[in-house]
Amino acid sequence: MRSAGPLLRHPVSIALVLAAIPVAAGCAAEPAARPAPKPAVTAEMARIAESQRRVDEASRALSDKRYADARVLLDKASGLGVDSHRYQIGELREKVDRREAKVWADDAAELLDKKECEAAFHKLSARIDELKSEAFTHEVRRLVASQAAACASRKVDEATIAGKLAEARAFLAAPPTRAVLGDAATDRLTAELDATIAEVLYGQVEADVSAGRWASVVEKLDAAVKRGDTSEEQGRAILGRVRAAAAPRLAELAGRALGTQDAAATLEQLDATIALLRWEALAPDAAELPGSGALPELLARKRAALAAWVEARTVRMKPMKKPEKRWSHGTVAVSPASDSDGEPTRSLLPSTPVWVIGQTKDRALVTEVDPGTAVVTAAFDVAIGWVPLPRLAQEPTVDWLPPNDQLKGERVWGPLREKQPTLELGVVSDVQGADITVRRLADDAEIKLPRKQLRSGRLAPGTRVLALCKSENEPATIIDVPPAGRVARIQCEGGMQKEEPLASLRSRPDLLPRSR
Repeated sequence: MRSAGPLLRHPVSIALVLAAIPVAAGCAAEPAARPAPKPAVTAEMARIAESQRRVDEASRALSDKRYADARVLLDKASGLGVDSHRYQIGELREKVDRREAKVWADDAAELLDKKECEAAFHKLSARIDELKSEAFTHEVRRLVASQAAACASRKVDEATIAGKLAEARAFLAAPPTRAVLGDAATDRLTAELDATIAEVLYGQVEADVSAGRWASVVEKLDAAVKRGDTSEEQGRAILGRVRAAAAPRLAELAGRALGTQDAAATLEQLDATIALLRWEALAPDAAELPGSGALPELLARKRAALAAWVEARTVRMKPMKKPEKRWSHGTVAVSPASDSDGEPTRSLLPSTPVWVIGQTKDRALVTEVDPGTAVVTAAFDVAIGWVPLPRLAQEPTVDWLPPNDQLKGERVWGPLREKQPTLELGVVSDVQGADITVRRLADDAEIKLPRKQLRSGRLAPGTRVLALCKSENEPATIIDVPPAGRVARIQCEGGMQKEEPLASLRSRPDLLPRSR
């Protein structure tokens, strides 16, 4: 073998030679140094890492059943505000709540088995209120639902049987009960308890109801409400059942007393019972509402008839042998049937037909319903009230002039021009005794005339007038007066129809309906 050359035998020399050779441009240049990370990026990465660490530690705490520690760690992770971890944190928090709910439910189950409902409910509700976690609440309710409902139902039944109705109501109304059972289950048990209490309390007063001892009934119901055995609302509902039983009997009592000598005493007794049972005097529309305290229709009618009879005896009314038909003259105020001098409660429109049941020197008790051949006392059932006797006429008054106190502003026919026999239309502007001032439609001139020269200006279809047809003041018939009231549609005797201004119309007394 040939021996190596001199260069190979001296490595130090080779290194020196290589160091002396110049480096070609662009070949094997030393790389540039990497820039240092920015502080903001570093902080963000550290925050994310810290958040994940907290989540991981919370997961381990959950596995170790250290629920309080897990919640603290999750709160710290949540406080770091890493968006990408929010779902993970929320999901893990629900797991913690559900796992802890199982522990609390198991503990409560032992109390529920021992029938210690209130202790179990107080314990669970305290934790529910402390955590305010929907997941915990839902899970603990689900786990104890069957046992809790059974325990609550048993406790309510025991209290009810023992007559401790207030205790049963207080137990179901307590916040811990509702917190554990939930709204639906609590409301169901409450409804069942209310129905039971209603039957129990009505059973306690049923003998008094049968005997008509109304004061005793009310006293017992009020005491039950005061003790807390029932609510005020339910007390009113039970009282409603009592009223339903009392109403037909009281109506019968009022009916029997009508026409008797002791009617006033019976009315006083009836009104005392009505007040005792807390019936109310309501308007008809309000009285029809469900649950209202208004008198039932039959009782209200019988009581009103009895009161009218008592008033009729007080004012010495003379009954009619048979109710007589009359018509109201003008608008007539009606005083209550039970108080002939009382404030009017309604009015009759002009020419309203009524039947007179009886009368005094100046007033009449009337009804708007024909009583037929029924005995006079039966007519009191439909009496509407007392009206002034002078305001009743024996014939329809629709075409009469209103009474003087209602005449102002009314349209009338009158001889409103000197030396002209025809009548024309005007409006009454003043009334001074028998002297009536009329403002003429044609020109607003005012003419003073005696009442007896005037006729009603009611322009009903068929009213006979004089109008300009083929010639002036020819007979014609009114067909219609449009709502504006300024013209009348008339038909002349030849059949021609036209519109005529009201101010141009004329008539004669013999063409118009008789007036008074």
